[in-house]
Amino acid sequence: MATFQAVFYLIAIILLVVAALPVASRRTRGVGLALLAAAFALTAFAAPTIDAAF
Repeated sequence: MATFQAVFYLIAIILLVVAALPVASRRTRGVGLALLAAAFALTAFAAPTIDAAF
């Protein structure tokens, strides 16, 4: 379980860093990546609850 959480938190951090990079392409790309990072972080945060349910 701890490995699952660690991997998801690591993915969230990487996505946040990539979202913060100044990329000259579309402006909404950073927002989308930031929301995806938030989803990964929320899933990692809720992992003990999800595990307890099963």
